[in-house]
Amino acid sequence: MESLYTSRGHLFRKYVVFSVTLVGVGLLASGIVEFSIANAVLRTAMLLILGLALSVLASFVLARELANVHTDLTEALEQQTAMREILHIINSLPTDAQPVFDMIAQSAVRLCDGQFCAVHRFDGELTHFVAHYGLTPSGLEATRQTFPRPPGQDSVMGRALLHRTVVHVPDVREESSLILSIAQAIGYRSLVAVPMLCHGSPIGGIAVARAQAGPFSDRQLDLLKTFADQAVIAIENVRLFQELQARTQELMQSVEELQALGEVSQAVSSTLDLQTVLTSIVAHAVQLSGTDGGAIYEYDESTQEFYLRTTHQMQDELIAALRTRPIRLGEGALGEAVAARKPIQVADLADRGPYQGRLRALLAQYGFRAVLAIPILREEHIIGGLVVRRKSPGEFPAKLVDLMQTFAAQSALAIQNARLFRELEDKRQQLEIASRYKSEFLANMSHELRTPLNAIIGYSEMLQEEATDLGYEDFTPDLQKINASGKHLLALINDILDLSKIEAGHMDLYLEIFDLGSMIHEVETTVQPLVEKNANTLVVQCADNLGTMRADLTKVRQALFNLLSNACKFTKQGAVALEVTRQAEDGVEWLTFRVSDTGIGLTPAQMGKLFQAFSQAEAATTRQYGGTGLGLAITKRFCQMMGGDVTVESEAGKGATFTIRLPTEVTAANATMCTTV
Repeated sequence: MESLYTSRGHLFRKYVVFSVTLVGVGLLASGIVEFSIANAVLRTAMLLILGLALSVLASFVLARELANVHTDLTEALEQQTAMREILHIINSLPTDAQPVFDMIAQSAVRLCDGQFCAVHRFDGELTHFVAHYGLTPSGLEATRQTFPRPPGQDSVMGRALLHRTVVHVPDVREESSLILSIAQAIGYRSLVAVPMLCHGSPIGGIAVARAQAGPFSDRQLDLLKTFADQAVIAIENVRLFQELQARTQELMQSVEELQALGEVSQAVSSTLDLQTVLTSIVAHAVQLSGTDGGAIYEYDESTQEFYLRTTHQMQDELIAALRTRPIRLGEGALGEAVAARKPIQVADLADRGPYQGRLRALLAQYGFRAVLAIPILREEHIIGGLVVRRKSPGEFPAKLVDLMQTFAAQSALAIQNARLFRELEDKRQQLEIASRYKSEFLANMSHELRTPLNAIIGYSEMLQEEATDLGYEDFTPDLQKINASGKHLLALINDILDLSKIEAGHMDLYLEIFDLGSMIHEVETTVQPLVEKNANTLVVQCADNLGTMRADLTKVRQALFNLLSNACKFTKQGAVALEVTRQAEDGVEWLTFRVSDTGIGLTPAQMGKLFQAFSQAEAATTRQYGGTGLGLAITKRFCQMMGGDVTVESEAGKGATFTIRLPTEVTAANATMCTTV
């Protein structure tokens, strides 16, 4: 503004000099300066008249300058107000550029003394007419008939877009006949077109026209350039906002897809109920695809047909009809998709060209128009098919097809898992039947073998007595071997019988209350010969007041005997210890029987299979120490039946420690109750 006043001051001084010159010239022309002014009064009067004239002239010039300054200030204020209003609209409506275009058109006409203004958008190929102000109905109709159109040299706006610069036409009569004809149809003589440039590329333009010929001022051209820049800001704001919305929508869609895939994966991995998994898959497929219904079919290789397995958002009547109409391989969208090993879609079922399935009329009856079929394959092996249906025609996007293929892959995994589970279940049942038959056979054979063995043991004892009485001592050692072998074989048969009973589920608990001290002393006495056989020592550590225990006395005693006999067998000239303690944990009393030795010990690999039936440490150990590998397996199962367990700690060459933990009060629903002390 200061520069504006400075320029006005220079202009004022020029006007004063020019006025004085005019007065001087006038006086000379009138001949006044030729006569000699002798009288001082006359000279003074003339000077006063000249000063008054200069003052009047200066006042006139100043008034004109002030009027011009006022006009300039008013125009600048109007321009600033218009730009401020446009910026306000840009800030308040970042999602819509149309109000900005409308305000620019209105402001451009008002501030540029225009007849009308048109705003255009350029999409890279065509110019579109998007806003206007001041056009008459006939002019508006004529303008709309010329757009959209590619930019060319035959239009003012086209040249502005192509050359990326302002095109100023003071008189359209000097332009081509086409431009002139358009101008005459719309009704204007002068025109200016300003391109909207974003990073140097045209995205639109502003055109202002007048009814009369004549150029636009530089200030008006600068104002239109500013409007064009503001329009670019509005367009870019809308574009960025739309891109942000689209990106946000894509991210939300991706999150939904990942959540759905996660839920389906969890269903596949957490349950073997095929119906539950497939129902979850088809429900998510319909939801994420935005379709109106879906179904999963399972393929039967024997009939080469697809049978409906589960559906989502489909009417009961339609489901019933589909169940009675299996789809043959190669028939319809699903049959063709599986045969071709790729997705098949039908954009419109009303189009009889691409779709010739038997279900066309049935699906059309329930309003379905578009179908997408995805084959369910497992290593190129046909498993079934996933079908989604929509009640509006149209192509399915490629991204959606890819997503449905992911669901189809999960369906294949679920169906395959279910089939494997069914096969495993069948095998398990077969193995259970075979195991039951084996256990029954072993039980029967054991009973059959025990009778002659008991006779052999009895007769060998009788023969020993008779040989002693008759003086045939030479026969006694052989008879003793027969007796010992018979007892050993009977013990093995008893172990097999116990194991078969356990596996067949026929082993019952015979619960009774017994004194722990008496039971431990009995076990100690029974195992003593085995201790002395390998020159070992047995140390028993237990309190005198251990009290009583309610359990199966025979099984507790047998479990302890098995552990102690093993300790004595694998220890030579060493120590075997039995420690018994009683303690309470969480309100439940437990008994701990700890059997330790200083024998050969066990490796980690040997401990891993220690409690398996018919399993021993290794072949060399079996040959040296003997045994069948049933004792520890039976001991562990006895302990588990009574609510406890047996564990082992060992190190090769440093002995082993076996620990039995049992509750002092054993309960069993099928136990036979007997109370003795």
